[in-house]
Amino acid sequence: MATDWYGIKKQISSTMMDFGFRVYVSIADVFGNPKIMDEEIEPFKDIVCKSIKINSNYLNIGDYAIPISSKNLMIFKISEKAVVVLFANKGNIAQLLSFKKNIDYFGEQIEKLLEDMEAPEVEVEVPTVVEKVEKKLPRQILGKELPIYTPTLNRELDKKAKFTMEEMRILHMCDGNRGFYEIAHEANQPESFLFDFIVKNIKKKWLGPKAYPIIVQCPDCDLTHYLFIHEDLFELDPDLLSILIRSERCNHEYVVFLNKKLKYELQSFGYFTPFQQDKFMKKLGEHYYTIIS
Repeated sequence: MATDWYGIKKQISSTMMDFGFRVYVSIADVFGNPKIMDEEIEPFKDIVCKSIKINSNYLNIGDYAIPISSKNLMIFKISEKAVVVLFANKGNIAQLLSFKKNIDYFGEQIEKLLEDMEAPEVEVEVPTVVEKVEKKLPRQILGKELPIYTPTLNRELDKKAKFTMEEMRILHMCDGNRGFYEIAHEANQPESFLFDFIVKNIKKKWLGPKAYPIIVQCPDCDLTHYLFIHEDLFELDPDLLSILIRSERCNHEYVVFLNKKLKYELQSFGYFTPFQQDKFMKKLGEHYYTIIS
């Protein structure tokens, strides 16, 4: 069994080698019990285990928590039973988000090793007199995955529909299972054309659900990124949405602060010192994130 845990930990580390620095790994169950842990994570063991216990019930599979805002330390919930902890001494914390694309693969493997895991019995807490005030657990910074917009054709295409053959082919791809970038790839169309086409047909009610179209340029390289923000997200966060964007196309990460009037400000991570990064992450607080590949 120990060999199995080591093998999976080694696989996870190998998938995170593209950044030119080593990423350390720990695997634990959702009750905060580590199954294997790199010694570089050991100094944060208590905080990590407490954070897992606190957050695991509130995170969906694929979501993450950052227990210490000043460290490149992230806890990913990868299945109903397991979490993976990633830590790096270098780089930017947003780079660790690339692990998300492998969550299903590793979640399935780890889930098998935890098949016999049962929830621990609830302990009866006995009040005790505490003479010293314990150091508070650092504030949790939670990230939720930005819901992917998957356009859906609202009604059947009939003879009265005035679309070209290529446009009709694109509309048939809008089946509620494909996202914007997936449709652009399959349709072999420029992303700018597809973006305008989808926006126009949302307004004409050929496509749904309703969403806010956003065009953002990476603040580090000016590469254009296209986003569709579900309308109901502003009902949950009426004033401002904070969206962390990790672009694997240009290898940059930045945050979009978006208000309901669709005006936004950008904050790059490119030139942050460790102190500035710590200050920014504390300001960011709860946010959404998305990976564009």
